Amino acid sequence: MEVAAFRILVAGVGNRLMGDDGFGLRVVELLSSRSLPENVDLKDLGTSGITATMEIEGYDLVIFLDSMKMAGDPGTIRQVEVDVHDMTEQDVLGLTEISLHEAGLEELIMFSKAIGTIPPRIILIGCKPKIILPGIELSDEVEQASHEAEKKVLEIIRQVST
Repeated sequence: MEVAAFRILVAGVGNRLMGDDGFGLRVVELLSSRSLPENVDLKDLGTSGITATMEIEGYDLVIFLDSMKMAGDPGTIRQVEVDVHDMTEQDVLGLTEISLHEAGLEELIMFSKAIGTIPPRIILIGCKPKIILPGIELSDEVEQASHEAEKKVLEIIRQVST
């Protein structure tokens, strides 16, 4: 009997037409030029919100990349692991303090838990934006942070694959 591979989804969230809100999508773009293990999928979820619930079903680990409200200078990166087993609605609602999207990751995670599609592990990697205005360019700080986040994702993949 063959054992199923540990499935990993790296999902970029955000709006590439709103400057630094395209952080997560840029990291997915950078990773797409890498040779990744077969058990790793990359997806641009854009601003899909809870409609992405079915996109995350069946994965053992989902790494979300997004712009986040946080302390520090623009380009600051923060990594948060969500405890999906003991997670309460209040815990998920706490994510609204760091998400830039009114209907975004917190609703996706809550809805996924409610309908049973939530993966066993979720990691959020966020970046503090500098500019959220119409435009397709990232600020220099967030572009540099995108490369740092790419390295973080590769390290997480390496750690869970050994």
